[in-house]
Amino acid sequence: MIKNTEENMLKFKKYINQRKENDLDIIDLVKYLSSNHSFLFKDALEDSKKQKLEQIIDSKDSYLLILVDGLGYYKVQSLNENSILKRACKYKLNTVNPTSTACILTSIFTCRYPLEHGVFGWWQYSKKLNKNYYPLLMQTKDDEKIKPRDIFKFDSIFDSFSSKVNIYMNRQIINSDFSKVFAGKKASRYGYYSVRESFEKIQKNINPNVKSFNYLYIDGLDNMSHVYGIDSIEVQNIINEIERGIINIKRKFENLKIIVIADHGQTTMNSMLYLNQNNDYSKYFYALPSIDTRCISFFVKDEFKDEFETKFMDEFSKDVILFTKEEIENNNLFGNGKFSNIANDAIGEYVAFIVNEKFMVCDKITYEDKMFTKGNHSGLTRYETTIPLIVI
Repeated sequence: MIKNTEENMLKFKKYINQRKENDLDIIDLVKYLSSNHSFLFKDALEDSKKQKLEQIIDSKDSYLLILVDGLGYYKVQSLNENSILKRACKYKLNTVNPTSTACILTSIFTCRYPLEHGVFGWWQYSKKLNKNYYPLLMQTKDDEKIKPRDIFKFDSIFDSFSSKVNIYMNRQIINSDFSKVFAGKKASRYGYYSVRESFEKIQKNINPNVKSFNYLYIDGLDNMSHVYGIDSIEVQNIINEIERGIINIKRKFENLKIIVIADHGQTTMNSMLYLNQNNDYSKYFYALPSIDTRCISFFVKDEFKDEFETKFMDEFSKDVILFTKEEIENNNLFGNGKFSNIANDAIGEYVAFIVNEKFMVCDKITYEDKMFTKGNHSGLTRYETTIPLIVI
């Protein structure tokens, strides 16, 4: 058992209790919405959760599911009382861990938890392929392309839908390999240049007489939160655009059920930790650290485990909780049950969570790291792990 500080373990227990208080998570929501469109999900959700979601959402033939990257529950609660997003926020959900976009989006399109699908964050390492890579970019750190099936082992749930599926994403990513995997083989994909244009395209494509599932991914808010901070005017401007789009589309399609969620929230950063500032930890590793900057997986050689634990905790115990892979599994942090073979291939011997308002850079420090990380995610605070369920 790694000797984490008592103060940090109390923070961890607080997170566990908070997660238990939220009795619904993002996978529950996806199962519920999918049950109206696919026979695979008819009995996928336990009755108590299904009844609760029925009370909140009230089933409709057609949905518009909007995922706003980085729009956490507590950010919504901080909005002006006139905000349609705040007024229509019906519930708070747990997202999955790690709270990194690649992980959560994979959980959505596979309807599986991370310990099963094995995509954990922005950076990954495959023991089988012996490659460090970016799942969203589907390429290695050396710019070598990776085949989708080498990363994503499960098909998109949208392939099982009997109704029409429309996917809307920023034009820069709509034709990326990841977007194609996300949408599957049957869904129609549409790109847009602005939030305003995304809603205009949705209005043109929706047929009120045809049952459909519509998914809109809005990515700009997360980046603005990283660069300018979660309470910046840049973030508020995007929220205003989203609200205008929702009001306009609701006027035209009164019976369209609009549901707004997020993949994760963000929390404010006040400083950076650099892994190799005082010690060269790279000599302990057989692969580069992975996942993200507030949840980091370390691939440590067997002969160096004790030395790594000692040095790492001596230097970072104030700001970090360090778990073994087994402790991650036993605490059900990445989903309930055992790591699948797929997940085992991508997870290291240790996982560290940054518990204070800091983030850790494990590779070469860049100018952007120093200057442009005012908000961040992938940690365990309620601001990162709690997302809104907004129903309009």
